[in-house]
Amino acid sequence: MALRYELVALDLDYTFLNAELRINPRNAAAVKRCTELGAKVVITSGRMFRSTMRFVTELGLDTPTITYNGAYVKQESNGRVLLDEKLDLEVALELVDFCDREELNLNYYLDDTLYVAKITPWGELYSQRTGAPLHPVGDLRKLTDRAPTKVLIVAAPERIVQLRDELMPKYRERSYVTVSNIEYLEFMPRDSDKGKALAVVADYYGIAQERTIAFGDADNDIPMIRWAGLGVAMENARPDARDAADRIAPPHDEDGVAVVLEEIFRNG
Repeated sequence: MALRYELVALDLDYTFLNAELRINPRNAAAVKRCTELGAKVVITSGRMFRSTMRFVTELGLDTPTITYNGAYVKQESNGRVLLDEKLDLEVALELVDFCDREELNLNYYLDDTLYVAKITPWGELYSQRTGAPLHPVGDLRKLTDRAPTKVLIVAAPERIVQLRDELMPKYRERSYVTVSNIEYLEFMPRDSDKGKALAVVADYYGIAQERTIAFGDADNDIPMIRWAGLGVAMENARPDARDAADRIAPPHDEDGVAVVLEEIFRNG
């Protein structure tokens, strides 16, 4: 029997992972069932490539991994890079200066390494969540001879809302600006997003758009939720992500991904 859906895209945080940022057994079993039936399953994350690999390995996936919100896509097993886009260097320089003046924690991602000016509680929080080690350099201007993959401000949720309203209008023409977590404001290459990256992976496998499923919860997931043949938002998703979805799944901490996949792939 031909599969109705042949490509499944899974956001990690607040979608596929539980509250402890681990994979529940039921979700893992659902992914295994999909792959046994012949579907391709890909991780799609705002995280760094190296920060996603432990989940890819745990699930036994041999597919391209969408990272940095779609700016970098690579299949680890064969080393093939499908996308490698960079943030406009002038944007990066301006944000380094801005965050220095405002005393904000700025994560600077270069060559899949996370650099910060200094260790702060906000940087440590991000590192604890993602497992990405921090590399303090004193002054991020030391690194601005080359464009980073992205930069990310980590701050209190209410400050992120203020910064989004202030900076998004200023930078939306030169970068893709999104809130991926209530404490993260991300700046990425202008034409990068998870929807574009998912389209590249689908083309890589020769899978039609209508045969794809995407699961997500946050603003940065909206492009792939809209692009996929079946866009699924978690019950705990942000309102805009829910509005973009074709279907709402149970919350991430109640195996919502598995609930949907078990139903769809029950009969192969």
